[in-house]
Amino acid sequence: MRFAALATPLAILLVAGGCKAESSQESVACSGVPQILMHGRVTDAADILSEDEEARLSDRLAKYEQRTKHQMVVATIPSLNGARVDNFGTCLGNRWAIGRADQDDGVLILVAPQEQQMRIATGTGMEKMLTDDNALAVVQQITPRFKMGDYVGGLSLGIDAIAAHTGESK
Repeated sequence: MRFAALATPLAILLVAGGCKAESSQESVACSGVPQILMHGRVTDAADILSEDEEARLSDRLAKYEQRTKHQMVVATIPSLNGARVDNFGTCLGNRWAIGRADQDDGVLILVAPQEQQMRIATGTGMEKMLTDDNALAVVQQITPRFKMGDYVGGLSLGIDAIAAHTGESK
């Protein structure tokens, strides 16, 4: 697993790495990360998206999975609860077992609006397609939308950009 922090002007943080199948023992880094129930492809625990926006994003993620077989999910959280954003994203990805276990090809987009931080966690099977440079480019696309409070617009751009880097052809 690799972790690379990339800062943006809004203090939104993106770190690419680790979203592999759930293990029987969590690392110590997950100790501050609360248990969050997954609610499908979009889990909006921070309540920043309307039901229609959640449905549109979920439909888009379903199409991505159908076309590529890779699984991508979005999670918004009300607070990091003092945990590091990289640990939070990796722990959620592992707990939720995002992606196919034999391919380790999951992607989790985590947004913590209260702390103005973000993480894209990837399984090791995605790291060659979604490199740190690619991930930085995604964050640079998302950041202006998030600055305006347009979370659904930023997430839509991010999903499309990740999809383009990970083999989706429309």
